[in-house]
Amino acid sequence: MSSTIRWSFCVAAFFPLTLVAFNALGEADDQHPTAIEIAQLPRFCWGKLGVPDAKGPEFNIQSDDCGPAMNHYCIGLVDLIRAKRATSKGQRMPALGLADANIRYTERAMKDYPNCSLRGHVADSRAEVNHLLRMSGGKPIDAK
Repeated sequence: MSSTIRWSFCVAAFFPLTLVAFNALGEADDQHPTAIEIAQLPRFCWGKLGVPDAKGPEFNIQSDDCGPAMNHYCIGLVDLIRAKRATSKGQRMPALGLADANIRYTERAMKDYPNCSLRGHVADSRAEVNHLLRMSGGKPIDAK
């Protein structure tokens, strides 16, 4: 594949993501992750984040499977991505605190849905948050 074709493909793939990635000021926030952050998220988050052409059940968390309160999970994953890329503890801890809170909310919300297909995914995210908390001097929590 030539570099021109590869470049064209990258632009075609990521340009639509940039349209949904920035707020009116052009800055990323919790509700408007950057295109790079969206590309790191699982596909089931893309529908909630308004990625163009992300229509269909594979682009959304199914509320009948995991409950209606799972909307915090994808935002928690964005916070986790931001915590992992932070270059200082001062940047990492606020993002990690938000990730922890959103994932904790998700864990509590899905407790009444024992067959939730994302249970393992959420558990892996909890383990990653706890690991980063330990590394950063924070106190990890047990999933409740």
